Amino acid sequence: MTVEIEVKSRIDDARRFERGLRKAGARMMKETVENDVYYSHPCRDFASTDEAVRIRRSGTDADLTYKGPKLDKKSKTREEIVIPLDGPDGAALADAMLLRLGFGKVARVQKRRRLYKLGRFEICVDRVAGLGDFFEIEARGPKKGYERLRDEALALMHRLGGREPERRSYLELLLSTK
Repeated sequence: MTVEIEVKSRIDDARRFERGLRKAGARMMKETVENDVYYSHPCRDFASTDEAVRIRRSGTDADLTYKGPKLDKKSKTREEIVIPLDGPDGAALADAMLLRLGFGKVARVQKRRRLYKLGRFEICVDRVAGLGDFFEIEARGPKKGYERLRDEALALMHRLGGREPERRSYLELLLSTK
């Protein structure tokens, strides 16, 4: 099983942070606008199990994602299963299926994401509606021994000027402001 290794931190000045990223050798890959809709399970409390199900729309692409519980107290590392939704109706059909199965819509998270590549890591600079600016350092790897890659991501976060890691998801942060 592979896991998504992720560390995240709030930033005050995204433009300055991105200049530092480029100076460190990061390459800008793309800019997207992502619209995520999160769902509740009909008989399981995802808030208490630390899981999530979402549909993400980004341009003409969409996917259905399951996120498992976080594996440690230092990062947002977790199992992640992503199913691409093909065609222009894929997201609408997945939404209809989830609703018919008893899932409910919890919240929407909207963000502008600028994706950079630096070594083995992807670095996302996110402006999240209602929350502000963050950066995430992400990589994928095997569950066994993921801690080494996580520690590399944490060291990179601090080298890039990140604060303490934010382990809450954007959904959790948005729900905590309500």
